[in-house]
Amino acid sequence: MNNYYILKYITDHLNQKLENANFAFSISPHRNVWEAYFYKNDTGNNGFRVIFSSTPGETALFTDQYRAPKKSNVVNFFEPLVEKKVKDVKLAEGDRLLTIRFHNSPALLFQLFGNKANVFLVKNDTIIDSFKNKNELEGKEVPRPRKPRDKGDPSPGLNARQLLLHYDQKLPRHLLDPIIGHYKLENAGAGRAREVVEMLTEAMINRPTFRVLSNGNLCIIPDDLLPLENRKTFDNINEAVKFAYYKASHLRRFDKRVQSIRPKLVKSLKKARKAIQQLEKADKANERADHYEECGHLLMAHAHKDHDRSKESIEVDDFYSEQERRKIELNPTLSIAENAKEYYDRAAKARRRIVESKRRDKEIKNEIDNLEKILESLDRVNNLYELQDWEKKHEEQLMELGIGGGTGQRKSTPYYKTEFDGYEIWIGKNAKSNDKLTSAAHKEDIWLHARGASGSHVVIRMNNTPEKPPMHVIHRAASYAAWHSKMRGSQLVPVIFTKRKYVIKSKGTPAGAVRVQREEVVMAEPQEPEKQ
Repeated sequence: MNNYYILKYITDHLNQKLENANFAFSISPHRNVWEAYFYKNDTGNNGFRVIFSSTPGETALFTDQYRAPKKSNVVNFFEPLVEKKVKDVKLAEGDRLLTIRFHNSPALLFQLFGNKANVFLVKNDTIIDSFKNKNELEGKEVPRPRKPRDKGDPSPGLNARQLLLHYDQKLPRHLLDPIIGHYKLENAGAGRAREVVEMLTEAMINRPTFRVLSNGNLCIIPDDLLPLENRKTFDNINEAVKFAYYKASHLRRFDKRVQSIRPKLVKSLKKARKAIQQLEKADKANERADHYEECGHLLMAHAHKDHDRSKESIEVDDFYSEQERRKIELNPTLSIAENAKEYYDRAAKARRRIVESKRRDKEIKNEIDNLEKILESLDRVNNLYELQDWEKKHEEQLMELGIGGGTGQRKSTPYYKTEFDGYEIWIGKNAKSNDKLTSAAHKEDIWLHARGASGSHVVIRMNNTPEKPPMHVIHRAASYAAWHSKMRGSQLVPVIFTKRKYVIKSKGTPAGAVRVQREEVVMAEPQEPEKQ
């Protein structure tokens, strides 16, 4: 999301978006995220945001629609820019340093690479404030673009990756291996590597394709030159970056939840396998049981004879082995018959352990088989929505293993559930169900209801993410709200939608009655959902 060629198009987008825009304020709503609010005097709306992420691996810069800022636990940044008008946006030649310049005011310099990603307020080539590490950076000289690398003949012995970067150090690092594989450059020479680099850079500059790959990475190299599976393609770079960033954020939360479950499953599996190894040693118990029983029989054959109580063993003819004698240890305080009984008891105890071991062996092997299947199914889960379904499906097994992956409240809900394009959607059954649904929804979930008519509350689950779902998802959920309203027979139904946090349930009001503080409206064609 922060590759140089992508930033060239982001720069063009920002120049168009920020033309004649005024800086309102900037805050940090989340760790490593900076948001600046801009507005234009002639538009009559609230404006828009410029969002910068300095999270390693998710460094990004893009614009998004206006959203009411957080009111608590936020810090304002760069107050000297308030009400200043943007002059232009510039990208450093050959490096990932982007500057938003203002009329008669300091500039904002974005450093968009590595663990040093940051935003600086700069004046006269000096940092006067920064988003991160202010105390360390204030008064320091601004970062300078790297000097371009000599593109002459490469040093001998360079591998394919090094050759590609020799000819263009700005190539997207995450695409180097696919490029090498597609063009079979592993053992190719420098000439072929240069030819491929020139072809790809020319395409990225003159005929880019803005696409997000199936692995979530951005790519602007056209499909015909690098045929990788696409998750989605876009008309402009900003929408592609925004989609990739929010998808990466989604994947980060997904990975965190998986890591709260998978290690515990692996630990349980290792423990079960170790138990099986211990049980396999129980085969020797058969030999011990036979030995104890034989000793008992041999002693009973001599029970009528006297023996020296001072001795701790006795030697007898062994009729289990021809012409041999066997030495049997004794408890000198007991008679021969009593010693025989002890050996019989040991034999019986050993055989009981064998029976128990066989029972446990079967149980543990079933447990191992179950754990292996659960882990295999978990490894096939690719996103949060699939993980929720996976947790629900395996809730009982997870609870038995003492793993808090299941969510008991999912066993029975007073509302319908369905799914569309990876988003879980809840639909109220009646007035009381509406209350329970709205109460159970998270503040960042999207809440919908047919406007001006009684009907079901509908919620799009957002899994604690502040962004809105794509509009086609909102339209689909709105069609469900229209179907579950008294306006079902209409061709088009106005449906309001808002964040759940803007839906107020006052004490003493009838079931299902709420007050909405903010709302947007879409026209939806009633459509019956497939309920789960």
